[in-house]
Amino acid sequence: MNTVAAQKEVSVPLIFDPTRDAFRPLLEAHRAEIESIKRRTFKFGPTERHQLDVYYPPAESQTTGGKCPVLFFFYGGGFVGGTRAFPPPYDLAYVNLGAFFAKRGILTVIPDYRLVPDVKFPEPVEDVRDAIAWCVANVDTIANEDTVAIDFKSLFAMSHSAGTVHLSTALLYPGLLPSDLRSRFRGIILKGGVYRFSPDTKLADPAALVDLFGSWDNVQANTPLTLLEHAPRDIIDNFPDTIMLASEREPDGLIASNEIFAEALRAKLGKDVPFFINKRHNHISPDWALFSGEGEEWAEEVTQWINMKYASK
Repeated sequence: MNTVAAQKEVSVPLIFDPTRDAFRPLLEAHRAEIESIKRRTFKFGPTERHQLDVYYPPAESQTTGGKCPVLFFFYGGGFVGGTRAFPPPYDLAYVNLGAFFAKRGILTVIPDYRLVPDVKFPEPVEDVRDAIAWCVANVDTIANEDTVAIDFKSLFAMSHSAGTVHLSTALLYPGLLPSDLRSRFRGIILKGGVYRFSPDTKLADPAALVDLFGSWDNVQANTPLTLLEHAPRDIIDNFPDTIMLASEREPDGLIASNEIFAEALRAKLGKDVPFFINKRHNHISPDWALFSGEGEEWAEEVTQWINMKYASK
C-alpha cells in the first residue's frame, strides 16, 4: 500500500473482463490450495440472496489455546450485480479472498445481499446487518463439526465499492445496527467506496441509484458522507477503528471521494483514519489478485492490522 494518491480515469465496465481474464489462469494454478480451505454455506434470510459462505482457518494457522477473529467481506457490483460464488470459469473469485484470509487464521464470512431492481433502500443495508447478526446468533451452528475456536466478540468487516457504501451506511444510519453488534467490532476496512453521489455521477449508474433510493433527494440524504455529517454522538463515539483503501487506477473522482470522506471521518472521530493507495491496481483487481501471487501486498498489510487490533482488544 502507498499513501501517495494517484488518479487515472478508467471505466469499470471496460476493465472488468480483461482484469478477471488476466487473473483467472493465475488463480487456476492455485485451485487445489484455494479449495483446500474448508467452506460451508448457510442461509441467513428468506430469499436466495440471503446466503453466506464461511471459510475456516486450517488447524495449523490457529494460535494454540486461542481463538480466531472473524472478518466479514461485502463485495461490490454497482448495486445491480455481484455474488459470493461466480459460475465457472470464474468460480474462484471471492473464494480466493475467503481462503486467503482463512489461511492466515481469520474466519472469513462472505454474504450475498439483495440487488437492484429487487430492493429498496435500506434493504441491502439491512442484509449486511442481518448477515452479521445471524452469525453472532448461530456460533454453535457455524462451528459444528469443526475444531476452530471462533471469537464472535471480535469482529472485523471489509468491503469494496457498492459493498463499502452498504457497510459504511450500516455503521452510520441511526437505529440500524444494534448496540450489541456495534460493540463487537474491532476494525473496519473500507475499499474503493463512493461516499456521495450527484445526478451526473460516473461512479455508478444514476438510474440504479434512483431505483434503489427512490429519488435524488433520498440518494443525497442517505449516502455515507451525508449520514456522517449528521451522525448522532452515540454513533460517532462507538465508531470502530477504520482504515481506507483505494487503487491507483480508479475511475475519475473516486480517490477524491475517499479523501473527502477520510478527512470528514478524522474530524468527527478526533483520531487518525489512514487512507492508502494500492499501487498498480485498478478498481477491481485487488480482490482478484489474492492467491495469484501478484499484487497481494495490500491484503498482507490488512492481515497485520487485524492481528494487531485483535491482540490489543
